[in-house]
Amino acid sequence: MWKKIGIGVAVLLIITAGAGWYLLSNLDSIIKAAISKYGSAATLTSVNVDGVKLSLTSGEGIVSGLIVGNPQGFTSPFAISVDSMTVQVDTSTLAGNGPIVIKTIYITQPHVTYEITAGASLMGVSTNSNLQAIQRNVQSTTAAPAAPPPSSTPARKEIIQDLYVTGGEISLDAAVLKGNGITVPLPPIHLTNIGASSGGVTPAQVAGQILSAVIAQANRVGAAALERQVRAMATGALQGVGGAPSNLGSQVKGLFGN
Repeated sequence: MWKKIGIGVAVLLIITAGAGWYLLSNLDSIIKAAISKYGSAATLTSVNVDGVKLSLTSGEGIVSGLIVGNPQGFTSPFAISVDSMTVQVDTSTLAGNGPIVIKTIYITQPHVTYEITAGASLMGVSTNSNLQAIQRNVQSTTAAPAAPPPSSTPARKEIIQDLYVTGGEISLDAAVLKGNGITVPLPPIHLTNIGASSGGVTPAQVAGQILSAVIAQANRVGAAALERQVRAMATGALQGVGGAPSNLGSQVKGLFGN
C-alpha cells in the first residue's frame, strides 16, 4: 500500500515539475499571447506584439513591436505603435493567485496616429477619430466585464506602481488638412498606483486606463495644433474676402470632441 502511495506521489511530483517547466520555458510566449488577447478584447481592434523577454530572476522585461490597429472605417496603418517598452516586475508576486505587482513600465517614443474623418467643410460636420472610436470600445468592454466561462481560469489582476510614457509623437491625419500632415510631440504621461486601491485590475482595465490617458493628451495637443494649422490655411485662403470666421477655433476643436 505504502509503495503504491509512494508511486502516486512520485508521479504527481513529475507532473507538477513538468507543468512548471513548461510554464517557465514558455513564459515569454504566454505573455505575448496574453497582451494580444486582452489588448484586442479591450480595444476591439487587432493588437500584436513582435516579442517578449522576461527574466524571472531580475523581473526585468522588454516588450518589442507593439502595434494597436485601427477600427473599421479608418485607413492609416495603425493607431499606436511602440518599438519597445520595458517593465520591472516584483517577482515575489508571480506565484499564487493574488495581483501581480509591476513596479515600473517605461513606454518610450510611441507613435500615435490620430486619423480624423470629416466632410469637406467644417461647418456643422459630424466628425470622428480613430482614437475616439477605440476609447469608446474600451469604455464599453471594461465598464462591466463579463464573467468568464466556468471552464476558464480568470486572468490574474495587476497593480502597476509607476507607468511612464515619454518621447512620443502624434501624427494628425485629417481631410481638412488637404494632405498637409502634422506631427507634434506627445507630452509625457505618468500614471501611479493603477489598481492599488481596488486590489488589482484586469489586463483589459489596465489597457483602458493607459489608452484613456494617451487619448486625453492627444485630444488636447492635437486639437491645438490642428486649430493653428487650419486657422492659418483659412486666413491665407480668405485674405481679401473678409478673413476667417471668428468661431473657426471652436469648430476645429469640435473635430476632437470634449
